[in-house]
Amino acid sequence: MEYNGNPLDEKPTAQLVQAGYGKRFINYCVDFLLFCMLASFMLLLLRPVYPLADKIMSRQPISFPEQMMMTFFYGLYISLMETVLKGKSVGKFITGTRAVGINGLPVNGQLAFLRGLIRMIPFPFEQVSALSFSVQPTTLLPPYPWHDRWSRTLVIDESKSVLPKE
Repeated sequence: MEYNGNPLDEKPTAQLVQAGYGKRFINYCVDFLLFCMLASFMLLLLRPVYPLADKIMSRQPISFPEQMMMTFFYGLYISLMETVLKGKSVGKFITGTRAVGINGLPVNGQLAFLRGLIRMIPFPFEQVSALSFSVQPTTLLPPYPWHDRWSRTLVIDESKSVLPKE
């Protein structure tokens, strides 16, 4: 069969456009706020039987290991949402963004969990990375955060991207 040159016969190639800092910041704020509300509710339920819950709820200083535990739970919360919702979280629904693999396919459970674990790296180290490797030295935010870079994922703007067919 001869090709007639009709562009409708061709499948569009994947085009991934990364979400901007503003949308990513909104994602973080919304998701972190929801996590804090959920964690507060859980701590309130656990307060009578779990000493750490009482310590946190009474706003006493918590130790570094306890802070890391809370960070781990945040990473777990985000990774569960991204797994169940195929790369989305509540914040990503609001901003029209999605986490995808570098191939454009939605993140699976393994990638979502890896992204969540990498989030445990303390924030100041990410800032040092931004100053060392940024192609935009005027900003303190990295162009490609560690939890994306190391897990080989992207957060894309869905309205500007063309995703491959699964």
